[in-house]
Amino acid sequence: MSTRSLAAWSAAGLVIALSTSNPVYRGVVLLCALNLLVARGRRGSGTRILLVGIGIAGLIATLVTLLLSHSGEHVLVRLPGGIPAIGGPLTLEALAFGLATGLGLAAALLAVAPLTLVSQPHELVDALPAPLARTGAVVGAALNLVPGTLRSAAEIREAQRMRGWRARRVVDWPAVAVPVVLTAIEGSMTLAEAMESRAYGTGTRTHFGIQRWTRHDSVVLVTALLGAGGFLALVVSGGAPGWFPFPVLSAPAISVPALLCCALLVVPSFHVRR
Repeated sequence: MSTRSLAAWSAAGLVIALSTSNPVYRGVVLLCALNLLVARGRRGSGTRILLVGIGIAGLIATLVTLLLSHSGEHVLVRLPGGIPAIGGPLTLEALAFGLATGLGLAAALLAVAPLTLVSQPHELVDALPAPLARTGAVVGAALNLVPGTLRSAAEIREAQRMRGWRARRVVDWPAVAVPVVLTAIEGSMTLAEAMESRAYGTGTRTHFGIQRWTRHDSVVLVTALLGAGGFLALVVSGGAPGWFPFPVLSAPAISVPALLCCALLVVPSFHVRR
């Protein structure tokens, strides 16, 4: 699958997730993104860690909305009014809106996750136009930094455990954090020396490999553009209404055309057999 078509798909998913407050459409985008990661994700790319991080981010967004928004008719708990910012009623409407906010955040993050979990970093760099070659090198290095640091942290933690290290207190964590930072700095220096030895920036950009544009990539590109464009048109015209649970919680309205636009994002998950 071409990285350019995958980037168009990610942009379409991001547009849909951010242009609506309806949790139904956001949920469809999230499911399509999860399906793509399961169908085409690379092994050992850190998908499980990403999902845990997104789950934590969604939980934080839900809690913040619940604690800071005191509107709604159905009161769950009343906190003492003397507590700054969070004092007051915690309502069911605020909880529902927090869940919808967390769902939108998760859908947006998962929409762009395939760029790093499905395609290789060098493929993403090669997909950029020539004027953005230096920017692509920075992006590729940054994309390699996160999974490399996670692998280094796991290896160092296992090595420290074999030496009897146990994370009982906060003061015990520098035994892992300091080697991880030093390893990341050493890796950055090695990368810089490798780029300098290959005369980076002195000539035209070379390619590690050239991706071929297939018929499936054309289908992915067309369906992504149709899905995002059609959904935006429906949002502007009022055909895809948003959702706001205040002052009384109500079920979100569902538009069949908007739902079909979101469902077009499932196309990249299909494997093409030659």
